[in-house]
Amino acid sequence: MLSLEQVEAGHVVRIVRLAGSQSFVERMKELGLVYDTVVEVVRRSPLGRTIQLRYGTSHIALRLSRNHMIGVEPLHQQIASVQPERALDYVV
Repeated sequence: MLSLEQVEAGHVVRIVRLAGSQSFVERMKELGLVYDTVVEVVRRSPLGRTIQLRYGTSHIALRLSRNHMIGVEPLHQQIASVQPERALDYVV
């Protein structure tokens, strides 16, 4: 199992674990990041502190300090075209 911070841009993964404080886990659930959700890592910030995700019709950015609490498994797919110019729905 990988943590979300280890996944490169353009790769698709499935969430298999959420760990951390109760408030962190609840916030991720509110955003729809629950067990078995498939997400695409769209891009990373230039300084590497945040990561942009796409899942369903949503785009969010998470601080990498929190991403180690999200366990994922790769789906062995890579997205050929990434659209980083799209606006984010949420920044957490």
